[in-house]
Amino acid sequence: MSDSLFDDDISKTKRDQDLVNAYEILGVTLDALPYTDAFEKLMARVKLTDAEAEHRAVFHRLHNLRKAGKLPRMGRADSSPPVLDYEHEQLLIGLVAGEVGSLGQRDQLPYTEGFDRVAGAFARQTGLNLTRHDLWRVIAKLAK
Repeated sequence: MSDSLFDDDISKTKRDQDLVNAYEILGVTLDALPYTDAFEKLMARVKLTDAEAEHRAVFHRLHNLRKAGKLPRMGRADSSPPVLDYEHEQLLIGLVAGEVGSLGQRDQLPYTEGFDRVAGAFARQTGLNLTRHDLWRVIAKLAK
């Protein structure tokens, strides 16, 4: 998958540094960042609009920077994800796997139509209406 916002080699290093700096200022761990006001602040700091594709590209780039050891660790999130019963967890695991192949591929989901499909199916099948952020936090927790 291409990070189109970050493909230009000339400005990639500066954009990456701007992104890392904005991430450090927020002080929010990467798994707790999607679908929050903090992520919107990060987007504003790096001067990107709220277009879903740009959100997706930024989240993906942050993951690449983390894998490359260029993103500082922020510790644990200051809140815990919601607790679901076993059946709901298993349903969610199945929905995620059905969308991206496995729970291990979960980082492909935030800010995509696939995430919206998982969220909608989960809400319909369980009657639970978790926020996007809370649903993401549960998915991230289940993958650990």
